[in-house]
Amino acid sequence: MHLDSHTTLTNGTSYARSGHALDQLLPSAEPGIQVNGVVGLRVVGINGPDLHLTLAGSECHLVLRGIPGTDWAEELHERWLRYEKAEAPPLWQNPKLTAFENSHIRDYPETWAAERGLDWLGSALLRRVAIFQTSSTAYSTRSWITGDEWIFELDTVRGIKLEHDAFLRRLMDPVWGLPLRIEYQHCSCNPEQELGDSTYTLQCTYNLGHRSMASGSLQLRFRHGPGVYAGGTRIKLERLYSPSEWLDRVLPKRSPDVASSSDTPSAARTSDEAGH
Repeated sequence: MHLDSHTTLTNGTSYARSGHALDQLLPSAEPGIQVNGVVGLRVVGINGPDLHLTLAGSECHLVLRGIPGTDWAEELHERWLRYEKAEAPPLWQNPKLTAFENSHIRDYPETWAAERGLDWLGSALLRRVAIFQTSSTAYSTRSWITGDEWIFELDTVRGIKLEHDAFLRRLMDPVWGLPLRIEYQHCSCNPEQELGDSTYTLQCTYNLGHRSMASGSLQLRFRHGPGVYAGGTRIKLERLYSPSEWLDRVLPKRSPDVASSSDTPSAARTSDEAGH
């Protein structure tokens, strides 16, 4: 997984994407309460800009690739000291699940079971994450999990075709795609049905489930309307060094959303969203 250089916080401060990723992923304990981060996540190596991760008791392997100059060792050391000072034991060096993590699993059995029902989907999406850039017209993609359902919102600015049919064909390709089937769909992008109000956002919703498994589902919300970050979205993404070719496709300069800009820094991306 290639990480962007930085994100922009609401106060306008630039924050390294490598540090932002570690803040969300690294497991640490709140004794007697819960484990924060990803239960079982382990750091198994650093190779230049690459951070190698796995899950305790498994053979899975994920590489986070930072920009040139990323110092993963320093990032990890700084957080280790910070968590120890806060009396929140860091857990990412233990080879096995810790007592804190086993207690977390016992205390939240339904949540744990629901998350495990989505493991196949998360693994499959990681292997095909590039299609969110290459096969989608969305400039903003957000996701979150509710129970055993993974929800994605993909925002396309008015004036650019949603192209959700092409995206779905690639996502569910019989050879290279995910083993999914459409269980429900509601489409609102027919131009004849669009309202004249430019502030109105249309949404095409697709619920997808595994072809043969009962657990885990995916909901895709293709949204069509004004920019979700108000005016100047392209300018904000340019400040995050988004590729110009991608911006020209999803947020062309003729777009109404690009016409008005704001000098007020905005969090154009957060931990669960990426423009590309």
